[in-house]
Amino acid sequence: MTRRKSLASREPNGRPKRAPPDLPSPTEVSRLRDAALSGLRDPVWGSMLGQLLLGGKITSFQFSVGRKWSELVRDYSAASQSPQLPKSANLDPRGGIGPDPDSPEGLREARQQTFVKHQYLAALEVLNRTGEAPKRAVADTCEAGLHPVGLDGLNQLRKGLDTLGAFWSKKK
Repeated sequence: MTRRKSLASREPNGRPKRAPPDLPSPTEVSRLRDAALSGLRDPVWGSMLGQLLLGGKITSFQFSVGRKWSELVRDYSAASQSPQLPKSANLDPRGGIGPDPDSPEGLREARQQTFVKHQYLAALEVLNRTGEAPKRAVADTCEAGLHPVGLDGLNQLRKGLDTLGAFWSKKK
């Protein structure tokens, strides 16, 4: 008894036809072409904050506050020398050694790190007062690049960014 052939469509030589190559849909091609033509080559638009701004989900003020928070978190992490994700070899010609703490450059760096730490801790305290949900939404979106979950997550993100923006505009 012979084995029964599957009902797949076949090539003229009797073999089952191969699956077509995985091509993007025409809608996706059109969207990407339109985005490239409108000048969205800036890597900022690849971030979650940039996508939310482009989609009209957050305002430009909230976008700038989110970027400032992201930079502040990055600088605070560097100033507190927290562990970082593994990366490629450091090709720094100085060998990665910081300046002498007693030199003018070392004192300037220490003052800058202290300033960053105070800024971060003050902004974090303000964000803590808004509640756990806005704090988590800001951290997830600005730091981890995650999309807010649902309308409530988006509203919590807006609330957290507006609170930070009010705090920073009041300080000036």
